[in-house]
Amino acid sequence: MKRSRLYFTIQQFCFVVCFFLLSVNGIYAQSYKAAFKDDMCHCIEQENLKRRLTENTYKTCFRETLTKYATQIDAQIVEEDPNQKFYKGQLARKELVLALEYELIYSCNTYFEFLESLRVSKMLIAREHAKETDLEAYNQQVALTPNSISYFMRAQLQFKLGNLQEAAADINRSLDVNPYKANVKSTRNELLLLAWVYEEQNKFTDAIAIYDQLYSGDFDTKIAVLRALAHKKSGGTSASVPNVIKTNESTNDNKNSARGRRSATRTVKAKTTSEQVVEKKKDTSSLKKLFKIDNKKGN
Repeated sequence: MKRSRLYFTIQQFCFVVCFFLLSVNGIYAQSYKAAFKDDMCHCIEQENLKRRLTENTYKTCFRETLTKYATQIDAQIVEEDPNQKFYKGQLARKELVLALEYELIYSCNTYFEFLESLRVSKMLIAREHAKETDLEAYNQQVALTPNSISYFMRAQLQFKLGNLQEAAADINRSLDVNPYKANVKSTRNELLLLAWVYEEQNKFTDAIAIYDQLYSGDFDTKIAVLRALAHKKSGGTSASVPNVIKTNESTNDNKNSARGRRSATRTVKAKTTSEQVVEKKKDTSSLKKLFKIDNKKGN
């Protein structure tokens, strides 16, 4: 009887210890992301003081910050299979680099101002090369072939000329006559320009609604970034991060989990050691390509 009680007590103790460690690990994993953001922002701010920011600044600061948090990222992965642990570690890094690209907009003003200045610069350069005299040729094209393409081409020129109402009207006409207007993938460019027009008109709610409509959820960071910029300019904060983005990311997480389970099953049944080595090399190559890591740069 005493042995039975002792055995039961040991089991309880082990369960409590394991539960505690998992809980601490989960809290630890959640807390490192906030610190990661702060360090990323600090890096971008320092780069801004030293030189003009470029589109590569984000990736540069991510690589520098990652070296500090790599151990913490891997510590949250509970996986006995070394190949699966490696794969999940790569996936965690990829998800982090993509998620922070738009999440930083809310918490790092230097990063937000840089991205916004890029858009303003592109628009001003486009307007500098736009000519009012070209409008007649586009009017003739619309008169000859009033289809979705001709309307959209004229809308682009109207936007460059600063004729926002005319640009919006032409985009809507383009969408109306487009036989594939129900497919947002087919009308992505038109909708993106319409959202930009709305932003220029300070109609942020309308612009955000379009971004929500366009967001595919499959690591669609371009839309997520544009959505976050419009959301922040309208007074939004990180506390009200897009619900549509959260929902789609949750869906993707479920898809990834399902894929992972199917992949694990296939691995148990058929995968050979040589195939695992090849997959590991491909994952490493993919991550290096993502971060543009060049061994020569380290020398």
